[in-house]
Amino acid sequence: MKRIINKLFLFLGMALLATSCGTVEEYVLLNDLDVNTYYKMPPMEELHIKRGDELRIVVTHKLPQISELFNNKLNTLEEGQSLTTYSVNGDGYINFPLLDTIKVEGLSCTELEQLLSKKIADAGLATGTTVNVKITNFKVTVIGESATGIYEFDNERATIFDLIAKANLAQGNNSGNGGISIRRDKILVMREVNGVLNSDYISLLSKDIIYSPYYYLQQNDVVYVWPSQTSIRGSNRIVDFWLGRVSIITTAVSLVTLFVTLFQKKQ
Repeated sequence: MKRIINKLFLFLGMALLATSCGTVEEYVLLNDLDVNTYYKMPPMEELHIKRGDELRIVVTHKLPQISELFNNKLNTLEEGQSLTTYSVNGDGYINFPLLDTIKVEGLSCTELEQLLSKKIADAGLATGTTVNVKITNFKVTVIGESATGIYEFDNERATIFDLIAKANLAQGNNSGNGGISIRRDKILVMREVNGVLNSDYISLLSKDIIYSPYYYLQQNDVVYVWPSQTSIRGSNRIVDFWLGRVSIITTAVSLVTLFVTLFQKKQ
């Protein structure tokens, strides 16, 4: 009888330990990645211009006078002379020198470069111009209980891991997210495409993330992060956490007591 009771309590202890401890699959990023295997990355889709974007457009020509017709410059005390940017309005247009309004929403930077070169030539203003377009306000918004803020990127080739590193989401510290780590298996990414909100959950734990359309970030993406169980235990909800554990223990003890009582009656 004593041996049976000891086994029951041993089983109970192991069950409680399993509920409080995590596994490699729950915490280690890309834990199923095989370092001896080559994975073919999907091509990065070129960014497309959206309403509210800020565009830096530089026109170059062999004659400097031609270039200056299109390259408006703004004097600043701190940085000297810098090029102005063009704001994409709510209808998807920009106002461009000598060409009036141009519809740019939905175009890639490469497509807009070709369009402007053609329009300049068709208007008889110049031929042989080279146009360079860059989105200057590439930013991603993070919301949730960890590292809430707006994060800007200079490089348009930014991935979800760039954001994790930049916002210091993978682990907490005193200078970044106040010690709150994120739930790695469930991150919500929201993205506006042609006036439609798209969203999906991604997991940092599996190599499958590299095949997700949300692996490469786009301007104005919104990322919602959930706190990890470890963070929840360390927050002001620790009472609720332990109340749940006490409830489990109480139920288990009641079952053991019932089992012992029934066993004694049979004896």
